Amino acid sequence: MFKEVISKKTQSNLEILKKAGLIAGFYLAGGTGAALHLGHRLSADADFFSRKKFDNQRLLQNVKESGKFSIVKEAENTLTGVFNGTKITFLAYDYPLLFPLKKIGHINLADLRDIACMKISAISSRGSKKDFIDLYFICQQGISLKQALALFEKKYQSADYNMVHILKSLVFFDDADSDPMPKMLVPVAWKQVKNYFQEKIKAIQ
Repeated sequence: MFKEVISKKTQSNLEILKKAGLIAGFYLAGGTGAALHLGHRLSADADFFSRKKFDNQRLLQNVKESGKFSIVKEAENTLTGVFNGTKITFLAYDYPLLFPLKKIGHINLADLRDIACMKISAISSRGSKKDFIDLYFICQQGISLKQALALFEKKYQSADYNMVHILKSLVFFDDADSDPMPKMLVPVAWKQVKNYFQEKIKAIQ
């Protein structure tokens, strides 16, 4: 695992949350999850997911007792805020994990293949440059885009999605083009990432 992808401050904040028992029922995924597996870029946020619903007010109270926390977004089974300077999201996520969780310092970490599926889902909603780049690097690790799409269908079989839309979203870059490049540890050109998806989707369709 590439712990250097997250700052010392974020590592310290995750340690505080872990010791307080606040993330025991959650698993880490998202961009930070991908970066911990791959070591390809720096990541500042931490996205924690749970198969179970949780009590927002109880979680909020416990987090505030552990440090300084300012709310960014709150909805049922969703809590996003800044904890001691680190953006943290807690989210109830009802889709199954296809593969066993990994462990990194007693923190649950989603398997890279599950993260690939979640990145495809994120891209289908509003693909950020970071999402495309993360999925690109995942697909350089022995998981082809075609395999990732097959896993996506399995993971989200209970969801109402349109595969034609999914495929189109993987080559729709208008929103992502204006995003800043993330801070890369492994250099890559944005054009290279776009060309990869255009070639792979063309071969699939």
